[in-house]
Amino acid sequence: MKSPLDGGFEWRALDEVPSTQKVAGDLLRNGEPVGVVFAREQTQGRGRFGRPWVSREGDSLTYSLVFHAYADHPRPYLVGMAAAIAAAGVLHCQLRWPNDLVEGGKKLGGILTELLPDSQGRKVPVVGIGINLNQSEFPADLEEIATSASIVHGGTYDPEAVGHRIVSRLADLPEPTSWGALAPIWNLFDATPGKRFRLPSGEEGIALGIGSDGQLLCSVDGESQSVLAADAIFGS
Repeated sequence: MKSPLDGGFEWRALDEVPSTQKVAGDLLRNGEPVGVVFAREQTQGRGRFGRPWVSREGDSLTYSLVFHAYADHPRPYLVGMAAAIAAAGVLHCQLRWPNDLVEGGKKLGGILTELLPDSQGRKVPVVGIGINLNQSEFPADLEEIATSASIVHGGTYDPEAVGHRIVSRLADLPEPTSWGALAPIWNLFDATPGKRFRLPSGEEGIALGIGSDGQLLCSVDGESQSVLAADAIFGS
């Protein structure tokens, strides 16, 4: 798989930003040669469904990868799922469809894939990654659902160094042209089957696995369905 830094695109390391996705999108639209936007602190980050993801300096890895090589990709979600595989390999954790990093049933990190326009009007996959690294504890409302690399594996982590390792790991992956190319590796980390989720409609279901095109296969009210990534909200 091609790296966001291939072709001379730059790694931009910033002290504090509202959102690495926003900064990456602005630079992309302005024609700047940006490949990665890394922030030591992020104050207005967001995950899927607009959920907040705020990180304090030193606690988390927060960065956005700009995949120019996959502009106008017919299945951009596969680029994000490939990035999730790379992150899971580095963090030695599990994956929950479509792009959560989990360990021990708790969320370690998440990935947000967006298509953002470049200066030529192409739609470029920009993959935002947020990973809890050095937190020793979480607020009461998160302690049952969140964890960190330090809690799971011990030690402390340099966020920027971890970010570089994930980018380097991308080179070991096949091109994200189809789910069939990624599935054998994803399945090594997969913790999706058996997880409960709900749809925006309020319906609840149980994940069965991942289909031939990367969609979620699930049971909703006893009926088998496939669900797009944008529609599933996972619970316990």
